[in-house]
Amino acid sequence: MLINWDVTARFDPNSLVPSTHGIPIPSYGNYGGPNYSAGVEGGTTPEPGSADFLAHPPKDHLDQLFYTHDLTYQHVKDGLVPPLDIPNVIAQADLTLVEGLDALAKTNLEPETLLYDAVATLSVGGKILTTELAYVDPLDAAAVLTAVQAAIPNFEIGLAETPGKEARSLHGALHVFEAHFAQLVQAMASFGSPSAPESSNISPHVNETSQQLLTIPRHA
Repeated sequence: MLINWDVTARFDPNSLVPSTHGIPIPSYGNYGGPNYSAGVEGGTTPEPGSADFLAHPPKDHLDQLFYTHDLTYQHVKDGLVPPLDIPNVIAQADLTLVEGLDALAKTNLEPETLLYDAVATLSVGGKILTTELAYVDPLDAAAVLTAVQAAIPNFEIGLAETPGKEARSLHGALHVFEAHFAQLVQAMASFGSPSAPESSNISPHVNETSQQLLTIPRHA
């Protein structure tokens, strides 16, 4: 059981900055979760092979994906990436993570791992599709939307099969992500991707949510 239910951060799918409200998202392993690295909140991501890395290695394949993602962000924070390259580097790191999460979700994962894989796909995929489209190829953006779409039933499966009262705290998060998915569909339509999923390919529950959101005025 690698989800750290006691170490949580707040995630607001409509905000780009750390939030004091929103969805409580637990951490995972040593590197999964907002502002969580090397097994601690606010930790520094160590270089491969360093003493700190050997003391806090990724705990499984999912955690390895998070480590690689964290390392890129650490390099940006440390000034190792030229300022003009930062938006593209961050977007590509996010894209690589979502691609890895989507591929891993297709393997035989334990329910808890599948649950966290889905949470990460929804949160990072949503970030790409709402803030990073200028730095992502349209076909890659469409693939991210497909991964986000697939993550919703994976979230449901992982949630249903993960024991413990802690998992119930993510029930509300599922509904928020479902609603946010409708906004992502709309964003992709605005982006003009020919590969955006048609409404007929979206699960009935998600499609119903999408139609409801499309009738609600959106504020700037």
